[in-house]
Amino acid sequence: MALHNILIVDDEYYICEGLHKKLVQLNHPCIGEILTCFSGEEAISVCKTYKPHIIFTDIKMSGINGIELIHALRETLHPVQFIVLSGYDDFEYVRGAFQNGAIDYLLKPVLNDDLTRVVAAALSTLDANYRDPGKQRGTLFQFSADVLRKIVSLPISAPVPASLITNMEQIGIGPNCCIALVASLTPWNSDEATAYSNQIYDNFHHVLCNTIAESKLCILCDAKDYESLLAFLSSSVSSSATLACSVTAAYPVMQVAELYQTAEELLALRLLYGYGKIFTTMEQGHSAELSPRLKHLVTQFLENPSLISGNAQRTTFYREIEKLSLPDLRNFFQYFNEILNLTILNSNTGRKNSPKVSLFDFATYRELEEYFYNRLNEYAKTAIHTRQTLDSMTLIRNYIDLHYMENLTLTDLADRFFISYSYLSKSFRKTFHMSFQEYLRMLRMEQALTLLKDPGLSIQQIAAQVGYENAFNFSRSFKAQYGVSPSHFRNT
Repeated sequence: MALHNILIVDDEYYICEGLHKKLVQLNHPCIGEILTCFSGEEAISVCKTYKPHIIFTDIKMSGINGIELIHALRETLHPVQFIVLSGYDDFEYVRGAFQNGAIDYLLKPVLNDDLTRVVAAALSTLDANYRDPGKQRGTLFQFSADVLRKIVSLPISAPVPASLITNMEQIGIGPNCCIALVASLTPWNSDEATAYSNQIYDNFHHVLCNTIAESKLCILCDAKDYESLLAFLSSSVSSSATLACSVTAAYPVMQVAELYQTAEELLALRLLYGYGKIFTTMEQGHSAELSPRLKHLVTQFLENPSLISGNAQRTTFYREIEKLSLPDLRNFFQYFNEILNLTILNSNTGRKNSPKVSLFDFATYRELEEYFYNRLNEYAKTAIHTRQTLDSMTLIRNYIDLHYMENLTLTDLADRFFISYSYLSKSFRKTFHMSFQEYLRMLRMEQALTLLKDPGLSIQQIAAQVGYENAFNFSRSFKAQYGVSPSHFRNT
């Protein structure tokens, strides 16, 4: 039998104390703790740490009135039943309270029979919600879905919108928070996901929880709940062979996009270590350079597509991948897709690149292996059909065209495409009749011309978007290319 906490809010002391006494005298086995507050402001402050399931509030109070209090608390307290206390002439106020979520009202002075009736109805509704998790916290689930969707889609480099910070503050999260991701080996159905989310809400006050994919659930909580959340998740995940979980350390809410990315990276460790585990720290050490052996194998596949169907070559390829730490695996995954996409682009077959896929989308290592094989096999069929040969200089130029805004160097390109620095330097100049640096500057300046037409972008912002760390170096390169400064060009 669940216990339900009660909060009484009235700016008259004798009303609070009298109602408190009457509730105690009901001696109802489902009534838990009873607290009193003497203003709406005090009630909002108390509810940051206290979780009432029934709130009695006076309609007319100085400062925050009852309607405003209901409006302020209904988004963050779930499930909760609001009952208003009113006088005989408060009809318009009562109607406003019902419009904002109140379930009943009591006239002052409160009669015992009326109190018994509304409390019994409120407790019955709460018990029914607990028996049917799908009916619980509907508003909160929608609220959490909206907030988490914004966090998931927020670019790491972008500032966190003030509205998102406000959303988190409404639930009591901040100034520091942490994120946990729970992945299921098989997709959750809606009832399973709702039931697990309700367990989280039953145990933690300042938390948002919802699914962000059919087999992945996200939990955002205040930093002070970190240890408790970790203990709760460790207990539920370690006893399951189909769940894996990541929990980040606490960081300022302004870094919530980075925090989510960290949670995704930690959760990807399940590809290497399996399910039934909780991941809180990344493997030691930094990402190493891409394995020359792996790059050589990829080059062999692209130059000789018939090798892809060979079991021995493919088995060697998979064994090399298995040696990678997660940071190295992530770098190789990016490299693999870039090289394959560039090769397909160079084949002039009219085929589009495969949809963008993240390493975090894979549930098991087996799925990842199948992805590598399917992409290589698709390329092999295309290459054999069109009889195209690999043109390394065109591939490199295509890569530069896509990544000109990054900190590209000839050394990086030589390493990425598995050729020597001197050969690349000479071949690039011979093929395109200009040096790598000249081509890169030309590409960046052409893009800058377009960006300068947008008055909303500063010179510093444009410089950053085309690959320069500061506006001075950008302006110097622009003037060398066009004979005028960016500012002069924009003003003419």
